Amino acid sequence: MKQLIALMALLFAATQPALASPPSTIATYIQELEPMPVWPKGVPSMTDWPGLANVPVEEELRADDEQAWNVTVPTLQPFLPDPNKANGMAVVIAPGGGFRLLAIHHEGSRVARWFAKRGVAAFVLKYRLIQSPPGESNEEMRARVQATLAPGIGGVPGSEDAAEALRIVRANAARWGIDPQKVGTIGFSAGGHIAAMPMFGPLAERPNFTGMIYGMPFGEPGPDIPPANLPYPEGTPSEPWLQPPVTPAPDRLPPMFMAMAQDDLAVGIGFRAFYDKLFAAGYRPEMHLYARGKHAFGVVQNDITADRWPEQFLAWAEMIVAED
Repeated sequence: MKQLIALMALLFAATQPALASPPSTIATYIQELEPMPVWPKGVPSMTDWPGLANVPVEEELRADDEQAWNVTVPTLQPFLPDPNKANGMAVVIAPGGGFRLLAIHHEGSRVARWFAKRGVAAFVLKYRLIQSPPGESNEEMRARVQATLAPGIGGVPGSEDAAEALRIVRANAARWGIDPQKVGTIGFSAGGHIAAMPMFGPLAERPNFTGMIYGMPFGEPGPDIPPANLPYPEGTPSEPWLQPPVTPAPDRLPPMFMAMAQDDLAVGIGFRAFYDKLFAAGYRPEMHLYARGKHAFGVVQNDITADRWPEQFLAWAEMIVAED
């Protein structure tokens, strides 16, 4: 009887579909390299930047190693996909944290692994932050920064780091299996500012596409938005349905993807206002306004439609690079 039961168990097992590989096995297909310095020859001077502390600071991890504080030496960490899955695309990822800290895993490494598993080379940017003197709490620092620093000023050095990160990725494109014309940026909250600002840099150094997830350029006034298209010739009908196809302006911004939850009280008004400015200038960003999600939903699955933003962003980015 025991032999019969054992035989039946073997036959049953043989008819069952193979189980999916456990996460640890899946992760082995991603090559996670050591972080590299963004400025190997020395970090640019920040002498006149108001985000400096008046005492020396040291970088540290807080909140169970989830938050990076006092970043003064920026780094870039590559997460490379299985070469058999690589599609030549790359993204530089800028985590958020109000320019005071970085949600380095929630909006950094976990996002990078998501992309790398789907064939996209991902690079987590640990950019320079407003400095916090020893003993200052998160709440104390937030109050101090809001009272003393104009919006957007905290992101000045980080934006410089992002532009240099793009140069690094493109310079190493062959080494990392990347098409240098398929390199984008994506950022979260304050990281949305960091990811967006390189769009306004020299034309040849701009990202090929940019994702702003519950974040955008901060500060008033914001960056000047160049017109998306050349003006129509004199005499062109004013009715849109009678006008010929537009001619893109040579200095137009790259394609943009924007996503936020409509119950986000942190950036909701400014986020939509920035979209309106882009629309008025002739741009048509991919825009997703989810019903729920609040702020900083990252890639956590919460059984809401905002969970789908990564797939939607990737589908959009694949469309954009295919058109180019």
